[in-house]
Amino acid sequence: MFGYGPEPLDSPATTLTSWAAGVTANELRTRFTGWDLTDVAPGTNPVPTFWFTLRRRA
Repeated sequence: MFGYGPEPLDSPATTLTSWAAGVTANELRTRFTGWDLTDVAPGTNPVPTFWFTLRRRA
């Protein structure tokens, strides 16, 4: 899954400062019960974007 994140992957910030808050890895874990988040990789866009890899539990 490709999505916008609230801050760069290595950012210590926890406060969202934009109306376009994006999604966090923890939010995906909460929303996709029955799935494991196996990887989070930064995108190559100038804004914080990420590739989230999810695997369905058997």
